[in-house]
Amino acid sequence: MTIRPKLLHLLFFSLFCPAAHAADCLKYEPDTVALSGTLHRATFPGRPNFESIADGDEAETGFYLTLKQAICTQGNGDAEREPHKAVREVQLVLTPAQYATLRPQLGQQVKLHGTMFSGFTGHHHADVLLRVAQ
Repeated sequence: MTIRPKLLHLLFFSLFCPAAHAADCLKYEPDTVALSGTLHRATFPGRPNFESIADGDEAETGFYLTLKQAICTQGNGDAEREPHKAVREVQLVLTPAQYATLRPQLGQQVKLHGTMFSGFTGHHHADVLLRVAQ
């Protein structure tokens, strides 16, 4: 008997993440959420190939939140609202002023509020992104 990867994924999470039922999962924008975790900076390869900074891709540096507790998200089939289970890393979408405000808090525990969407471009380096509220 062959088990398809998507079915295997669902089976794994239903067995090992029983609290991650759709009703317990966070909703995407326009709902506002509060997430807590460690704020850090990370760099990933960007244009043109999104593969290797050493081979000439632009460096894309941003702020990320490593969550204290894993979350799951409710999806609806839209590219910006994909369901995800056991999310531990969230990419932050910030204004220049928000970067300046948060920079002194790098490496510290923070609680941020905002709206979430799922990654859908090469510039999105996490499954879930948080557009931090002003």
